[in-house]
Amino acid sequence: MEDAPAPQARERRGSLFEVKSSKPKICGSSVMTMAIQPESSYEDISFRRPAQKIQYENTYKMVPDVRFQAGKVKTIIDESLATLEKEEYDVYHCRELAKHLSQDIKDKVKEIGMTRHKIISWVTIGQKCDQSMRIGSRCLWDDGNDNFAWGEFKNPSLVATAIVYGIYQD
Repeated sequence: MEDAPAPQARERRGSLFEVKSSKPKICGSSVMTMAIQPESSYEDISFRRPAQKIQYENTYKMVPDVRFQAGKVKTIIDESLATLEKEEYDVYHCRELAKHLSQDIKDKVKEIGMTRHKIISWVTIGQKCDQSMRIGSRCLWDDGNDNFAWGEFKNPSLVATAIVYGIYQD
């Protein structure tokens, strides 16, 4: 009786995620060598890297350092709207006037120093002719940190309303 050849062991198939452990190819070196004399130090090297700009991480403050000061903002609004005393209502002139007043109020409020608040200024000017006007707005609000101030002005020709929102940005 002849011995039948033993069946060959099946090779195991590799997994899709199996990583072969092969030797990495050397494509060059990123390491530079240099000779330094014993009396010199590393600070004397003229080709050192320039200092990198420091990048600060977010502070994630949950409470502002300075709260929105509605009283001061209200006086700024009233002073700015008082400049409309001698203005007559004109559609095109009042459109530009509202833009300039809004930017002026916003700039003055930013000077108060509420650095972590987003300041939103909104000025509406309408003609006064025995009619009513309603202004509404909606936004996400944090009662503890966000606030607003508003003011209105009337003369025989026009009605103006200014609203300033201070939204805390953590």
